[in-house]
Amino acid sequence: MLSRERISAVLLELPGAVSDPDQIHKNVREFLVRFPGRVMALTDGMPTPAISELISKYSIPRVQRDRLAMDLWPRLESMVYPQLGVRRFTKVARLVLDTFLQPLPAGIRYSQQLDLRQLVYEAESVTADIALERSPDSIRTTLLGQLMRINEPQIPMNGVPVVLKSRKGPLGVRITNEVGEFAFEFQNERSVSLEVEVSPNDWVLIISPPLEWMGRAEDPLVNEANALTPPR
Repeated sequence: MLSRERISAVLLELPGAVSDPDQIHKNVREFLVRFPGRVMALTDGMPTPAISELISKYSIPRVQRDRLAMDLWPRLESMVYPQLGVRRFTKVARLVLDTFLQPLPAGIRYSQQLDLRQLVYEAESVTADIALERSPDSIRTTLLGQLMRINEPQIPMNGVPVVLKSRKGPLGVRITNEVGEFAFEFQNERSVSLEVEVSPNDWVLIISPPLEWMGRAEDPLVNEANALTPPR
């Protein structure tokens, strides 16, 4: 059906009992990546702990079966955009700060326990604060981000779909929390990008710098920062 029909939104009828949690998570992630911000879960009253954990982990909006008629259509109206037939508009965010290329601010010292790189991007009225972290003995990289409005930072950018992609395709999708934050983990990627839906059919593309710096102790800024850290 997915290959034949034009899907506007997805309503997942999650099972009461989960016999294969890994497969359920895999299937749900596939829908979330294909339809970011347009997936809901249909549940019976209070879902089981396993289903509650799944819904919470991926921030999936939930509709109760006994309130389907009252709750479904308002949620669909907020998800299905009237301009679905119009092409998607994508803007490329501009990198305005990269701590790997600029001296560390006074008073901030590099931690030998963690490779850390902070990036700040701007695109029209939106700014994205990104932190990339990796422990020296790990192959996994953690990406932490927060979206903010440049002119109205007090208004949170919550419920915004964020898609993480590599050169091979999507790696995952997140929905920003109540203060506009999101997080991903990935490994063995030379570079990644983020696609952020700042408004219906209006996306911002954030492209990371090359990530070969992770774990390289010979980087000049790392050595300079280490020299500022007194021995214990």
